[in-house]
Amino acid sequence: MIIFNGVPLCEGTRGVIRYAHCALEALRHGVREKEVEVWLPSGLRSRVDEVDWPRTRIYPGPSPLRGFSFNQIFWANCLAWHRRRFFPKASVFSPLETYVMGSWGQSLITAHDCYADRFGDPSRGGKVGWGRRLSVRQLKRSQVLAVSKFTANELQVLHGLNHESVQVTPNWLPREFDRNPSLDKLSRVRIEHSLPDRFWLYVGGFRTNKNVPLLLQAYAGLSEKMDLPTLVLAGGWPEADTPFTGPINVSWKAMGLAESSIKKIGFVSDENLPALYKLAELVISPSSYEGFGYPVIEAAAVGTPVIAARAASLPEVWPHAELLFSPDDGQELIPLLERVAREGSGFARRPMEIQYDHVTGENCFNAAVERWLRNRD
Repeated sequence: MIIFNGVPLCEGTRGVIRYAHCALEALRHGVREKEVEVWLPSGLRSRVDEVDWPRTRIYPGPSPLRGFSFNQIFWANCLAWHRRRFFPKASVFSPLETYVMGSWGQSLITAHDCYADRFGDPSRGGKVGWGRRLSVRQLKRSQVLAVSKFTANELQVLHGLNHESVQVTPNWLPREFDRNPSLDKLSRVRIEHSLPDRFWLYVGGFRTNKNVPLLLQAYAGLSEKMDLPTLVLAGGWPEADTPFTGPINVSWKAMGLAESSIKKIGFVSDENLPALYKLAELVISPSSYEGFGYPVIEAAAVGTPVIAARAASLPEVWPHAELLFSPDDGQELIPLLERVAREGSGFARRPMEIQYDHVTGENCFNAAVERWLRNRD
């Protein structure tokens, strides 16, 4: 039996939750479907309806209400204890790195990035937090799936994990991702989010690695020379600066951007995201560090032009050198934005790479699971 750690289906960053659902969907259509049982702690019982899986087990693991990292570790150890007591021969697949004091057996764990290892916890002066150190120890005991070649290389450089224990299985689009949103859907999304007729789009978080101040700085500099479409920011803009966001609000105010030129629309549901991408003239991904980069493939999937930073996994996900810019220098970004403003964004349109389609992605994932099971046996 394969125990699927169901916590990331309900709690985590948006990208991890999406990946967890994609992984479960892949197993549903794979040869191991009848061997997979999703385990969820009782602390997430209220969200169990989100998991459409006939074999779901609720085990005692109440929410300790101590924050995301602590909860993840607490629940993982509860799962380990129950596995050892009731199904000691079962193997565990986890869509997210985590740490267990007890044994998960010969587990398979997906590693998304090594940001915490590279940069540490900014609230601790750049030191690596204890939870991340324990997660790395668990990775070294397991077989690992890396969501990009970049992440696989980071695991090798930072932790000595090599190709024998790490398989690259890129993220992929969910089956339900609507690559051709209807005119009615486009109209409803435009009205719901009060979108302007023309806009450029950023989708993502506002942690320091997302590098949003560089985008704002380049946009502000270019807007002094010419009229630009509105810049729409989709995601939960931080109400106050923190060590994790850096001085993003301070930077925003210092740039003196007109309120009419920037529109913050907050969180956008997965159901509305394809239409949002389709309505945009251009999607910009300025991140300086990404384990994968969902917005790039999502925008490309609906045919929207994309430009991205030449950093981390982004050149791997978006292998078009002419559409990449330095994450450290707005002077490389400004000419790209100016060309879009003068010529239109058509030159930045490229099809999504085939390996990120759900068919290819699921096949790659299931093949990796099969290799893990063969090695386990």
